[in-house]
Amino acid sequence: MSPRPRARRVSKAERWLNLLAFLLDRRYPVSREQILSEVEDYRDDWLTRDRKTQESVRRKFERDKRELRELGIVIEPRAQKIQAEHTAGEVEAYLLQPRDFYLPYLEVAAGPRSQPRPYSLPSLPVTLEELAMLRRAAERVLSLGETPLGPSAASALRKLSFDLPAMTGAERESLAAPVDETFRKVFAVLRYGIEHRRRIACRYYSIGRDTEEDRDLEPYALMLIWGHWYCVGRSRDAIRVFRLSRMRRAEAYIGGDGGYEIPRDFSVRDYLDRAPWELSESPPVSVRIRLAFPHSRWVMAEGLGRVIEALDGAGGAVLEFQVRSVDPFLRWLLPFGTQVEVLSPVSLAALLETERHRVRALYS
Repeated sequence: MSPRPRARRVSKAERWLNLLAFLLDRRYPVSREQILSEVEDYRDDWLTRDRKTQESVRRKFERDKRELRELGIVIEPRAQKIQAEHTAGEVEAYLLQPRDFYLPYLEVAAGPRSQPRPYSLPSLPVTLEELAMLRRAAERVLSLGETPLGPSAASALRKLSFDLPAMTGAERESLAAPVDETFRKVFAVLRYGIEHRRRIACRYYSIGRDTEEDRDLEPYALMLIWGHWYCVGRSRDAIRVFRLSRMRRAEAYIGGDGGYEIPRDFSVRDYLDRAPWELSESPPVSVRIRLAFPHSRWVMAEGLGRVIEALDGAGGAVLEFQVRSVDPFLRWLLPFGTQVEVLSPVSLAALLETERHRVRALYS
């Protein structure tokens, strides 16, 4: 019988990445035997069942743990109970906590907080002067072109923009996206309608019904929310919110019957602090979701939803939202992929799964 061919050897860095990816994909402690049986570069030698070879694999694993710890990555040992046919007891198992693996979040130092923030990760305070210096230094390195520090500088800027967008100007950069000519014309017509109190006739794409419809609109105000322009106004005897990018055309009524008055009690401020799924006058529906880390951290930092359950050991959270418009909420959830789960209502969980299947079909 010919011996089994040896698997290719991997570098230490690749073995470390395989080990970390294996542990980060699990939310429970994993036994040492399972790690050595499944992670590449341990697996083939471990499965030989030769005692000397297995002992060598154990030493390699212990050495990897020690060296990773020196780099700041702690693979935490746990005792795991087992129950087998002839034995019962505890074995050594390991867990890699996301909070021990990811970098701390940056915060601007602004004195003591009035109350603790419900985050599982540590924070690193920086002053405004330090923040400005960090940004200037990273931008200066990038301006030098192809240098060994270029990728690190780009990574540092991404970190600053993610943690502190309002302080680094990232939110201003996001508004610089070009717009097409149709949008420019629609925006100009709506602005004219608001300034001169003229009704607007438009062709509007309704994303919920997946159809285009003719609408008459009395525009009250324009507002920019989450990088998109919206118009608040009266249409079909109710105040509604329209997204400008879904308007195919718009024309102002010219004539005696085209005028209107904006109600005295209307204020656009009532809409500015709303998320897209709140931009409706329909009764709200309470929706609960479970969101995994690191997305949970970002959502709570943005003040979205209400925390229902304390963060779990892996950094996730259960959040509650008041949803007035289902379609924008579903489209907001879609990019989170399998990291989000709708807990209630069941009908919305089914709608999310339907949308996921529809998106998969587009790319299959």
